[in-house]
Formats: sequence, C-alpha cells, structure tokens
Amino acid sequence: MSLISYSLLTIVLFLGLKKLLEPFKHPLFNPLLWSIVLLIGLFTGSSLQFSSYQQGTQWLIWLLEPAVVALAVPLFNQLQQIKTQLWSVVICCFLGSTFAISSGVGIALLFTNDKALVLSILPKSVTSPIAMEITEQTGGIAPLVAGIVIVVGIIGTVISSSLFKFFNIDNAQAQGLAMGTGAHAIGTAAAINQGEQQGAFSSVALVFCGVFTALLAPFFSWLINIL
Repeated sequence: MSLISYSLLTIVLFLGLKKLLEPFKHPLFNPLLWSIVLLIGLFTGSSLQFSSYQQGTQWLIWLLEPAVVALAVPLFNQLQQIKTQLWSVVICCFLGSTFAISSGVGIALLFTNDKALVLSILPKSVTSPIAMEITEQTGGIAPLVAGIVIVVGIIGTVISSSLFKFFNIDNAQAQGLAMGTGAHAIGTAAAINQGEQQGAFSSVALVFCGVFTALLAPFFSWLINIL
C-alpha cells in the first residue's frame, strides 16, 4: 500500500464516519473514536505496517497546529464577553491545569516507577502539538503522549454531557471552560457544536491551559526526577 493511500484511507474513513454518525447526537458516536477503532482493527487483522502508515500521514500531524489556531474563531466572536470575566477564566484554567497535571502524575506513580512513562502522562490535558513539545523537553516519550492526549480528549468528550447533567452544570461558559481544560482540542471541537459560547470559552481554556501546563511542566518534572 502506497504512502498516499494511507492518507486517503484516513481522510475517507473519517469523513465517511462523520457523515454516517451525524444523526446520532450521543458523544459515543464520535467519528474520531471510531476511526481509531477501525484502524486498530485493520492493522491488527492485516499485514499492513503501522510505521508505513505513520510515515504516510505525517503531513496530517503537521496540520494539527493550524487546526488548533482555527479554533480561535469562536473565541474572537465572544471576545468582549470573555474580557469581562478574564481573571475568573485565568484562575479557573490555572487551577484546572494544576489539577490535571498533579492527578495524572499521582495516579501514574501508583502503578509505575518508570519516570519516562510518568513524564509522558504529565501534559495529558493539552493539545497534541504542545504536549509533544513539552514531553520532548522533559524527557518523556513523544509518540506515547500523542496517543494519551487523544484518549483523554475522547474520554472527556464522551463523559462530559453525563457529568454536566449529574452535577447540574447548565451554564454554557462553565461547560466550555471544563471542555477546553479537560479535553483540549477534541473537547473544544465538540463544544463548538454545542454552541458559540461553549466553543469560545473552551477555546480560551485550551490556550491558557496550554500556557500554564508549559510553565508548570518543568516544576513537576523536577519533582518526578527527585522522587
């Protein structure tokens, strides 16, 4: 199978699932989730090589960065409203980033002493380009953190609606901040589909949490290395 074919397979599979699952509004019917499931099945049940697939789809990974920047569009549309609550948003994002890092690292340390694995979990709640860069700087495993970030984003998106209902969180701005803080770009994409306010506040959380995680990562990395 040629390298170009891998790219076409990925695009056609995702767009086909997006169209097929569009009538189903439940978060479990996420086209990204089922694309991953089907691709895993394909590579498990065939002679196709994942290394070739990775090489053929490298340009799609590169597109992650401009795709994240495009999420700023709903943020711009709600800019005035965000400005009036800026400090509240900043504090929420700082606390959310701190909790996301400390909880992930804490749980990881309960199961493993491998510092590279723990460092790879550290930036789990920020978007892939930022997480991979942080991991390379702290000594983690960049390909591993990319997978962890996707899993965290999908899980956060899938369970978010149930959590909002359980805790009776019906404020659009609070929902957006939670999605951007806990489920990064995947959550933000889902938040945009829920409403403009959710999308805008999720976008701003995505940005602030990326900055805070990058600033906090060296401190947590130092703590992990001395433990």
